[in-house]
Amino acid sequence: MDINKIIETLEAYFPLSLQEGWDNSGLQISPENSSIKGILLSLDVGLPTVEEAVRKGCNLIIAHHPLIFSAVKKIYGDIYPYNVIHKAIKNGIGIYAFHTNLDIAKNGLNDFLCDLLELKNVDIIEKNSPLRIGCLPARMEFDNAVSYIQGKLNTECIKYVRGNNKIIEKIAVCSGSCADMIYEIDKESYDLFLTGDLKHHTAFFAKNSGINIVDATHFHTEKFAKYILKDVLDKVAESVEIVISQEDYAPWEYKRR
Repeated sequence: MDINKIIETLEAYFPLSLQEGWDNSGLQISPENSSIKGILLSLDVGLPTVEEAVRKGCNLIIAHHPLIFSAVKKIYGDIYPYNVIHKAIKNGIGIYAFHTNLDIAKNGLNDFLCDLLELKNVDIIEKNSPLRIGCLPARMEFDNAVSYIQGKLNTECIKYVRGNNKIIEKIAVCSGSCADMIYEIDKESYDLFLTGDLKHHTAFFAKNSGINIVDATHFHTEKFAKYILKDVLDKVAESVEIVISQEDYAPWEYKRR
């Protein structure tokens, strides 16, 4: 299948026009051959990802996170992301990223999270925003709501700020690094904010402003992106093998006493 047909199909669902101004979604490395025989879907692109694509006969990697964000002036063999760029080009593998446009689009990542959490009456706060607010299937005590989220996202480690003791009904959802949105949205419009990458100062602000916030990590709020892309590709790319990467991982390790 021709790469242009693949891109055209996916961009119809997740238009590049939706991406944030700082983002770099789109085709980052052209494959050596425009005829795509296999597609590897991943969250991130590291050396193991490219090696996996080679092993599995995929000449296109479609990732959620862009490999290239800023100008590339030199290509080094041992420093990320230059080593990955070098290896991908050497093996004729193309790399494409659907990032914030996938977060924002209808039926994209944040809508997926809302469905996963079984939220009802979901609203988009403003046009072209990744933020969603919806109601839990049932009202819950704070601790039960945290456990519910943890179970639905299937993560062993989760951290949170208990800003108040209200019963949790409305949840604000924004995948990845969206925690700073709590400075912008009315805290009365939700009972708990779910996101990732919570910084100390933002957590301190939440605690002192009476805001409940759950950091389920960047990885565990965005690991579902490749499955969303697969659902679309399965409908149109019948002649192309679609492979879910097994090389995605959370880079953190945790030491407990």
